[in-house]
Amino acid sequence: MMVTIFSGLLLFPFAILVLLLIIAKKIRIKKSKRFGLAVDVTTPFLVLTVLILLRAIWDQWFVFYIIAVFCVVAIILATIERSRAKEFRMLLVLRKTWRAYFLLMAVAYIVLIVIGITLQIIR
Repeated sequence: MMVTIFSGLLLFPFAILVLLLIIAKKIRIKKSKRFGLAVDVTTPFLVLTVLILLRAIWDQWFVFYIIAVFCVVAIILATIERSRAKEFRMLLVLRKTWRAYFLLMAVAYIVLIVIGITLQIIR
């Protein structure tokens, strides 16, 4: 039963996001920090789900590409931060990278779900 619940949450990472938002509201975390905390915790689940979907659709592991995209996003954001601010703050760049990665993985998740459903209909 526990495996089934974990598998369901893993395949639907936005359920984890909503669950974390509800829990954060119950334990009275500030409204301004609630969503950021939920996004930060949900990101690894999204990455894992995208990897599983890629494996299910194309029968290959794309871990290298996921890591490469993370590095490229970090480099781009670090370059922007360096040119904008007088003082370079690595923690700020990492937080921005992590949240940008959440957006990227969320879009990839939705696109992969659509591709997977379309390929199943075609087959």
